[in-house]
Amino acid sequence: MSVGVMEGDSITLHSDFKEIKRNDHIVWMFGPDSANIRIAEIFKWSYMLSIYVCNKGRFRDTLRLDHQNGSLTIKNIGLEYSGLYKLAIINKRKTSYKRFSVKVYAPLPTPVITRDSSQTQNSRASGRSSGSKCVLLCSVRNVTQVTLSYYKGSGLISNISGSVLNSTLSLPLEVEYDDKNKYSCVVNNAISSQTAHVNITDLCWQSRQFNNTEGMTSSDDDEHVTTLNQGLCILFCLDHINGRTITTYRLLT
Repeated sequence: MSVGVMEGDSITLHSDFKEIKRNDHIVWMFGPDSANIRIAEIFKWSYMLSIYVCNKGRFRDTLRLDHQNGSLTIKNIGLEYSGLYKLAIINKRKTSYKRFSVKVYAPLPTPVITRDSSQTQNSRASGRSSGSKCVLLCSVRNVTQVTLSYYKGSGLISNISGSVLNSTLSLPLEVEYDDKNKYSCVVNNAISSQTAHVNITDLCWQSRQFNNTEGMTSSDDDEHVTTLNQGLCILFCLDHINGRTITTYRLLT
């Protein structure tokens, strides 16, 4: 049985016993079959129970064994608890086993959506016009075993999967400046998801308006830098053209 759980939550692995009976012997183990570590055990005699619960290493103060049915609870679970848990049920008639493959997932960050400025720069360098297109980049960092997806309304447009921790996963989306559709970017794993909504007006139009300031000139002799909306910056600098000193305005990207 495969079980997914969020880091910091609790999980109970059920023995499926209603009640442990006399001479029942239950053993919980962790790790691959070739390197099982006993982490909990309960044995019932006629009038008493023998109980063991591991309280060291990664399992310190985290395990709870139900004395009535033998189910095992792991509290405040961490990423290092991912792995194979095996339950051995031993009595006079037979020995049976249950296996639980537990995967612990870290909380997901909310995706970050930005305008892909490299597309604009590449268009300028090649002499091509970006026209009415705007490329948006949706990114998440330091995630593993996730899928990053773009949606238009409720319909999936594109996605990409990644499994390498400590890296950045990015997905581009090309839209028209006057596109009125509702877009969103979703990152998800097996048990949770986070969504960021696309605002084309904020991400595309404001940047486009600032781009139109390139080539403006002024007769002022001041040289300074002014910061504009959303961190965009225009550089005012002195140029000498045909023996005359003028101020040119350039957009810093």
